[in-house]
Amino acid sequence: MISKNDLEYIRADFSDIDKEYKKIEKEIWGLEELPIVKKYLDLQKKKTELEIRRKNLHGLIEYGEYENCNHLWCISMDEYEEYDCFCVKCGLNYKSLRLTNRGKEDSLSFDERVMASVLKEQSLVNDADINIVCDRELAMALYKKIREYHPDIDDKTVIKYFEIALDDIRNIKVSAERKKSRAKRLGLSKDFNRWN
Repeated sequence: MISKNDLEYIRADFSDIDKEYKKIEKEIWGLEELPIVKKYLDLQKKKTELEIRRKNLHGLIEYGEYENCNHLWCISMDEYEEYDCFCVKCGLNYKSLRLTNRGKEDSLSFDERVMASVLKEQSLVNDADINIVCDRELAMALYKKIREYHPDIDDKTVIKYFEIALDDIRNIKVSAERKKSRAKRLGLSKDFNRWN
């Protein structure tokens, strides 16, 4: 319970803060009339509107890319030690759908929500599989390099090249320096070390 004495202190404190608040509010209104501030506020409003449109269009582009990809599925182990299927071509992965099905949709990024939406609505029966467990970053880098050197090969040939390259990476022993060089050539992060 607030005593009468405390109430007087609270009223005095409120009065001081209220005066300061109103003073600042008047000063802001005055600044808002300046041409440069008006321009700034207008630009901020336009930026916000464009940001919303940009994000929505980005989502549609991503959705279209995921939907129109002839997926090449690979398997990785995620940070929760669960297997995750992902496409080495476009990056579509089932982690987003798994989290959605567990009621954790709020934890998903915008891009992950797009992925979950595609996976809910699309049948992925005609896609090809790479039946290997491989780090996602490594698998996508290998796919990109194979396509860079052999742009016209079909998915079956890509899978063969992929399996050979991954087998060489895993079975041919190389120094730490050589591994760093390999990571750089593949465009992996400089501290990449998930070769197996």
